[in-house]
Amino acid sequence: MAEQCTGRGASGVVCAAAPLAAQAGAAALRDGGNAFDAVVAAGLAETVLLPSKCGLGGDLVAIAVVAGAESPTALLAIGGAPAGLAAVAADGGLSDTGPMSVGPPAAPRGHAALAERGHLGLPRLTAPAVDLARTGFPWAAVNHRLSLASIELLRRWNPEGTVYLPGDAPITPGTLVRLDRLADVLEEFGRRGGGLMAGPVGDAVVAAVAARGGVLTADDLATARAEWVPCASGALDGRTLWATPAPTHGPSLIDAVTGAAAGEDSGGVYRRVLQAIGRRRATLADPSGTSIVSAADREGNAVVVIHSNSYPRFGSGIVVEGYDLVLANRAGRGFSSDPDHPNFPVAGRRPATTLHAWAVADDDGRPMLLGGTPGGENQMPWNAQMLQQIADGERRPGHLVTAPRWEWLPTDDGVRVEDGVDAETLSAVAPRFVSVHRWGLPSAQQVVAVPRDGAAIVGAADPRTVGAAVGV
Repeated sequence: MAEQCTGRGASGVVCAAAPLAAQAGAAALRDGGNAFDAVVAAGLAETVLLPSKCGLGGDLVAIAVVAGAESPTALLAIGGAPAGLAAVAADGGLSDTGPMSVGPPAAPRGHAALAERGHLGLPRLTAPAVDLARTGFPWAAVNHRLSLASIELLRRWNPEGTVYLPGDAPITPGTLVRLDRLADVLEEFGRRGGGLMAGPVGDAVVAAVAARGGVLTADDLATARAEWVPCASGALDGRTLWATPAPTHGPSLIDAVTGAAAGEDSGGVYRRVLQAIGRRRATLADPSGTSIVSAADREGNAVVVIHSNSYPRFGSGIVVEGYDLVLANRAGRGFSSDPDHPNFPVAGRRPATTLHAWAVADDDGRPMLLGGTPGGENQMPWNAQMLQQIADGERRPGHLVTAPRWEWLPTDDGVRVEDGVDAETLSAVAPRFVSVHRWGLPSAQQVVAVPRDGAAIVGAADPRTVGAAVGV
């Protein structure tokens, strides 16, 4: 299985949670693009293929190594609090979904910032996603599952109906779906780039939220930004570990692996993860519904992107009329109604989020591997388990993403465990233990290796959730 989910190439590799998205990224590489072009093409394709999980109405974070750089940098494109949300929160009106959960989408700014480091330009990078939306694509099983769980949410906030519940029913997996109005959004993004929300799409977003009683304004949309910032850093068994900084969950990951040593058992990893969660539990935010794309190229670039409509599916539940654009609910999930809480929605403040990505150094201190995963509150536990593998000496991306995993159960700190994990050590420390089959958890990890002269460029995508890695 490790080989089946590994991509290798002389020009580059692209990994995505949807195989057609990986193909779109690979086509960008073949057309002369670099890793940044590839993740934008793949990521935008996923906004069509996986609208239940990610889109231009959401947010993204990324970690990237630019060719020749001695350390990675992080990209944060997370919308802040609308100016009117603090008063709503203070009155107890903050909501997990619906109009009071919507903040300014920052994903357009994020994709545009990534594209600025590429070669091909946004019109070319949006083209595969536009083509998928107009000609049609097979509806994914994960979309169907999330639609089933979202029927009442979508009905409540879209009483006139939505393309995602045609005939008031979920779309059957494998059905050929066309999203022409979402294609219009993508074409507008190709023209406007990061300024997408300053045009008619932004007007429609504000109108959709206002019609449902929300406080989001055009001025709020203008505050969305994407920033390249230094990574947080720490150590993994003597080597440098980098992660996306706050307000992402990267610092919590660093905390969880501090003190890790080669040969530590699963019980020890569990204890460190739970201790890190305990230290940050007061500021934990949305258990996000997300997707991931990653790429590396022969120039020496490598990048991982985590993009999200937030939790748990179809974001806020609001689908913008005329555009079929799903609006995220990170503001509702990520902020607190307590005025003294560090996550209270002061105007412009970015909410804490479980989204994060990481990079780890080789023996010479140079960036070696980059990775990340969707998975809500289990992003950090799954990443910590993979980093333990690296501390144990594993370097092969395919073997890293296919190793058996355990999942944290936040209701009581129990664990759900795949066959192959050293269950005895986990059962001794976890208050509840649930066994599942070998591929029974919804992990969707990806890893790409920073290219080295004379070596094939390598990446891998977790097979549990139909990910794909394509070498070029």
